[in-house]
Amino acid sequence: MKQLAVGMQASTQRAFDHALIAEYAALCDDHVSDRVPEPLIGGLFSYLLGVELPGAGSVYLKQEFTFATAARIGELLTATVTITHIRIDKPLVTLRTCCTGDHERLIADGEALVMVPQV
Repeated sequence: MKQLAVGMQASTQRAFDHALIAEYAALCDDHVSDRVPEPLIGGLFSYLLGVELPGAGSVYLKQEFTFATAARIGELLTATVTITHIRIDKPLVTLRTCCTGDHERLIADGEALVMVPQV
């Protein structure tokens, strides 16, 4: 596990096309076809927290985010997590979670709490 510090960031980018949205709809019986379903955006944060920052061995305890607007199908989304607080007494890290679309249009903003193997 890498040494963690307040201010560290990780980002990922993804565009969800019509084919992927159709596949998601078939799995979840969610037939919204004009926007990216919110759980797919949440999955971007899950990826970042489990693979990038804090990374492997992390336990995702809590996630809260608010959607400011819908993400458009085909739009390049950028999900970013930023460490905002590290508890010294417990292996807990708080991160801001933010997703933006084209021209840095805010899609979702929130906060995650993650337990890490070691701080």
